[in-house]
Amino acid sequence: MDAHAFAALVARHVKERYEMDPVAATAAGIHDHDHRLPDTTGPGFGDRNAFVDRWMAELEAVPPQDLGPLERTDRALLLADLRGQRAVRDFARWRRDPGMYSNIVIRAAYYQLIRETLILDERLGRTAERLGHSGDVLASARENIDPDLVPPVWVVTAGEQAAAGATFVRAVLPSMAPEGSRAKRDLLTAGKHAGDALDAYASWLRDDLMRRARGTWAVGPDVFEALLRDRELTDHDRVSLQRFGEDLYRETEARLAEAALALGDSDWRASVARIRADHPSEDELVEAYRTEMERSREAARRADLATFPEREELVVEAMPDFARPTAPYALYVGAGAFEPHRRGRFWVTLPPATDPPNVREERLQGHPRAGIPVIACHEGYPGHHMQLTLAADHPSLARKAVRSNVFTEGWGLYIEELMTQLGHLSSAETRLLRLQDVLWRAARVVVDVGLATGTMSFEQAVRFMVDGPKLERPNAIAEVRRYTYDPLQPSSYALGRAAILELRDRAKRRGFGMKQFHDTLLAAGSLPPKLLAIEAGIPD
Repeated sequence: MDAHAFAALVARHVKERYEMDPVAATAAGIHDHDHRLPDTTGPGFGDRNAFVDRWMAELEAVPPQDLGPLERTDRALLLADLRGQRAVRDFARWRRDPGMYSNIVIRAAYYQLIRETLILDERLGRTAERLGHSGDVLASARENIDPDLVPPVWVVTAGEQAAAGATFVRAVLPSMAPEGSRAKRDLLTAGKHAGDALDAYASWLRDDLMRRARGTWAVGPDVFEALLRDRELTDHDRVSLQRFGEDLYRETEARLAEAALALGDSDWRASVARIRADHPSEDELVEAYRTEMERSREAARRADLATFPEREELVVEAMPDFARPTAPYALYVGAGAFEPHRRGRFWVTLPPATDPPNVREERLQGHPRAGIPVIACHEGYPGHHMQLTLAADHPSLARKAVRSNVFTEGWGLYIEELMTQLGHLSSAETRLLRLQDVLWRAARVVVDVGLATGTMSFEQAVRFMVDGPKLERPNAIAEVRRYTYDPLQPSSYALGRAAILELRDRAKRRGFGMKQFHDTLLAAGSLPPKLLAIEAGIPD
């Protein structure tokens, strides 16, 4: 198959992929389906399974030896993604995750606001039409959800998100439309309809489903290992991954002890407690992150680590309420890969107004001044924002549509280490907190394996994150909630960092300079490291 024929095949795959998931299409910057929501009925999920099976067969029928190097990588990337979807099929998330349905409604509206290719009036008009279908999605949830499969913690999380989402679609969205416009009238009507539907859904979750939910989030050992092997193309099984996390944890804890001694403390936990006490106030927090993002941008430019992306912009703003239940600190939302602009967003989680003062203070301690520069490098420059902006410029449709968590999250953690080595993260307090972040990522591996395979309970995971890397308990709860939803994602930070450091060592032995190495990685898109090594010309 020549390059032109394979490109046509990939284009058809991507088109069908986004036709089936209109919200993902909007998030990616494809606007042909902005007025629609996905089919969330049982038959609709059956169509998704059929899509996976049909496309696996079609791509497997293409002999890789008949393709050029770039096309072979694209084929392998798409097959890895499809095999990952097949691996979790029997877990049947659509029957056990009530938050899936409320999030469809909420994110369908939110992404419409931040994907700015179309003019505002047109986007808001399409949003109103889309929200008119929200009742159908939430009705499907009541039909599909099996209480015997649903983890109770997912009911709690879904209820919090639905309640916050109801306020968003009912009040915030209409306020964005010009006074007297048709879009405003339509959004007031559609927002009330969707908000009422979300409120009713939250009530059903609280008063009905919660009483009957008795399921688990654990996908089981076989599925977890299939994700490691087939989706991210690693050589780990669950046993070796657990050992990897434990080894990194012990190694990092020893380095933390040395860093604490340099600060005059016999216990690194005492250092962390003292450093956390110095944090911005709630009113200062977003601006503190904004300032550090600018500082990390200038540092990345001066160091000439890689060719800087053009047309990039990073907006720093408060976390939307609906995203708070599973994002206790911050979250980066990249530009749509198919959008013409490259405007990313960094959301900072402020303490909820409903929290008592002691809990608000505890949450703010998760944003110590000495740690904010580390997060700015990881999430902004030269971390996620820079990497994902450059990945979005890759001409391959496959690489715009699919990305590897292991590389993406690994790049962010690798950057923390690189910027420390280059002297940007130079204070002793910042260096200690960066090591604590590595310890946190190592702890994530241990917890990820335990949660996904069913050998660790929710409370055990929370206690491990509080007692080990010293997360604040409210933030640890939100973190562990997130870990239950996406097996392997929590491990991807440490896995990806290790893979990138290994690739860097190989590249050095082959004569790569630092900028050449980074440009080679960043120009390839967000590939699993095994595919990245082949494309970069630095295989095992």
